[in-house]
Amino acid sequence: MLNVKCFPLGELMANCFFVTNEESGVSLLVDPGDVSGSLEECIDRFGAEKLKYILLTHGHFDHIAGVAHLKEEYPDVRIVIGEGDKDFTSKDNLNLGYHFGLSCRHFKPDITVDEGDELPFGSCKIKALATPGHTKGGICYIIDDCIFTGDTLISGTTGRTDVPTGSLHDMYRSMERLAALEENYRVYCGHGPESTMELERQYNIYIRKFLP
Repeated sequence: MLNVKCFPLGELMANCFFVTNEESGVSLLVDPGDVSGSLEECIDRFGAEKLKYILLTHGHFDHIAGVAHLKEEYPDVRIVIGEGDKDFTSKDNLNLGYHFGLSCRHFKPDITVDEGDELPFGSCKIKALATPGHTKGGICYIIDDCIFTGDTLISGTTGRTDVPTGSLHDMYRSMERLAALEENYRVYCGHGPESTMELERQYNIYIRKFLP
């Protein structure tokens, strides 16, 4: 069973998730887009030594801007990003910080993942689904009964594709891929409220397009 806490962070209020495997006590972060005292208090309260990963769904600044600071504070944490987005962590023209006039401290990922890769997480596994479209290296992460979708699937809609390395064609293929998932995952999006795959099958026109 996973416990998921949401911290909307940064100028664009991107969702950062603090995820704990309640059985083993290990934890991870998804998309820390800024520095937050309340987030660090949460990490320390659950045990900094139990923070195993920072998972990045994609490389845009509003999802990665807090990573360099967190790596300094918690040096044993492993930074994970999709293979196709690994250059976003050091190129402001790709991570869009330049376009918004905001700086994003550069860092190097520890692990790059692609389709089907798995990482251990206590009694669970983290499974990577390659979902390009918003960026070429976009990744959704499935952990237990949860899926973290970043800006690929946003409750009721999908992310933009008119950004560097974005592709409308790829986004449609990724939404088709998500529509084919049979499980009713809890959906944790990059912006806005959480959802479920069942709700998305009913109300998201981009998912419904690919249902039988």
